[in-house]
Amino acid sequence: MLIEVPRAWFRLGAALSAIAILHGQEPPPQPAYRYEVVSIHRADPAQANSGFSPGPQGGLRARNVTVVQALTFIYGVEDYQILGAPGWARTERFEISFTPDRPEIVPDRETGEAALGGWRVRQRQRMGAVMRDRFHLAVRGETRDLPMYALTVAKNGPRLKAPEHPAFSQTMNINGGRQLVATTASMKSLAQALAMILGHAVRDETGLDGAYDFKMDWTPDSTMPLTRVPAPDDPAAASDAAHPSIFTALTEQLGLRLKSRKGPVQVYVVEMVERPEEN
Repeated sequence: MLIEVPRAWFRLGAALSAIAILHGQEPPPQPAYRYEVVSIHRADPAQANSGFSPGPQGGLRARNVTVVQALTFIYGVEDYQILGAPGWARTERFEISFTPDRPEIVPDRETGEAALGGWRVRQRQRMGAVMRDRFHLAVRGETRDLPMYALTVAKNGPRLKAPEHPAFSQTMNINGGRQLVATTASMKSLAQALAMILGHAVRDETGLDGAYDFKMDWTPDSTMPLTRVPAPDDPAAASDAAHPSIFTALTEQLGLRLKSRKGPVQVYVVEMVERPEEN
C-alpha cells in the first residue's frame, strides 16, 4: 500500500548534505546513502497532485515535482531560498522513483516518529544523489541579507487560546491559501507557515513560548509580487473589513503583527543543472 507522506514531515530537521555544497573548486563528496535503481519521466501535464511519498522497497516516489521542489525537499527549506535556478527548473515537472541502495523500512501509518525521522534523512540524501547524477546539479550555500518579516505581538496583545486538548500533537493546516487552522501550535510553527504563504522568511519575535489553538481567515492578494516584501501599510497590503489581507487578519484575529525588515537568510544558489535523460 502506498502511504502518502504529508509535506510537513519533510520540513523537519536541519539542511542536510544530500547535495554537495561547493566550497571553492572542491569536488562534491559522496552522499552516505544512495539509490539502487531510479526511474525518471516527464510528468503528465494533466496531473494535478504533486508531492513525495514512500516508494518501492522503502525508497521514494516524487510525483509531478520540479527541480526546485526537489531541492526544497532535500534541504528542508522554502522555494524562496533556492536562487539561480533556470526558469524550466521551476516549471517543468518530473516523475522520479528510486529503490534504496541497502535494505530500508517501508513507512506506514504505524511507523514511529524516530524511525520515520531516520527514513527522511536517508531519502533526502538519496534524492540528492539522484539530482547530482541525473540532473548534473551543483549548488552552493550562502547566507544573504534579504527582505523578511518579524512576527511580533500587536499593540493590544495576543488573541490566542490555550489548547483545548493539550495532549494532542501539533497540527498546522493551510486550506486553499486563505485559511490557517492550528492546534497545539507554537509561534515558531506559525512563523514557518507564514513564510510559506508569503514567500519570504519570517522570524518569530513574539516572545510567546506556549502552544495555542487558533484559526485565521484572509483573502489572498494575487497581485502581490513575490519578489519584494510590501510593508503592512503598503497599498498592496490594504484590505477592507469583509475581505482582510493576511496582514490585517493576523492583527485583528490573532493579535499579532508582521514588521518588514532585512535579515540573514540561508539560501542555496544553483550553479549548474541540466534536464535529465528519461528512462
